[in-house]
Amino acid sequence: MKGGFVLYNGKFFRADEKLFSGDELFRLEAGIKVWFRTEDNEILFHGQNYAYLCAATRAINLILPEDFDLGGARLRRDVSRLLNKNKFYLAGRVVAYLFPGVNGTDVLLTAEEIPRGFFPMNENGLLIDIFNEGRKSDTVMNPYETGSRFLWMIAAAKAQSLNRQNMILKNHAGFCCEGIGTSFGYIHENVLYIPSEKSEGYRVVLTEMVREAARQAGFLAAEKDEISTSDLEQAEEVFLIDNALGIQWVLGIGNRRYYSTKTFEIVKKLQLMAQNKKAFSNAKG
Repeated sequence: MKGGFVLYNGKFFRADEKLFSGDELFRLEAGIKVWFRTEDNEILFHGQNYAYLCAATRAINLILPEDFDLGGARLRRDVSRLLNKNKFYLAGRVVAYLFPGVNGTDVLLTAEEIPRGFFPMNENGLLIDIFNEGRKSDTVMNPYETGSRFLWMIAAAKAQSLNRQNMILKNHAGFCCEGIGTSFGYIHENVLYIPSEKSEGYRVVLTEMVREAARQAGFLAAEKDEISTSDLEQAEEVFLIDNALGIQWVLGIGNRRYYSTKTFEIVKKLQLMAQNKKAFSNAKG
């Protein structure tokens, strides 16, 4: 039987086992949450993902566990143990929670099995919309999940009410900056545009590799500070970037419909990069 286990501070527990009492749940909210993809029991783009995890902990002044070395050996080892315990030998989505513990920083790892294929593109395009019922505040937590957590919850409820699979969120100035748990990109006149760091959006580690894959596919790639809803309406193609699922092509935003031909060309290059172990450490944005 597959699945059913989590790894908490190096020890296995049943996924349905109660690990925290009611007055301890606040500790989870005081930490960070990151996720990434594994294939064949290995973290894809491990170095970049580990650097992002470390940066996220520093942003909230959370001290890394003592045995979290510079190379991320413990994370790699614990992820491998978790995948083997759950018998997720092909592809998985691993979520890492780091949060204040009684004696230092606690680490909780969960995993779920996902379709293999080194970031395969979704077969059916996503129907999404623009979220206009709240904006993201400008804080030092902008690049991380903690900076968007509660706005994502509100936007997810709105998406469900509209029968949409995601939403594009805006920053405090009213420009598009991220999706729910994702970043995004759009193609216009053979240029791939993605939100810049100044856009104040959630930063997905995989965006760096998507940008390089676009260049390899023959497109120009540019970061943009201010992306308007009009930019998305005029785009030829739009896609979301999920750190575990990869590029997810968008069929429509509201009543606007898009193609996916050029997006698929980028996906193919991204898949080649992910399969090439040397590219794990050599991908440059």
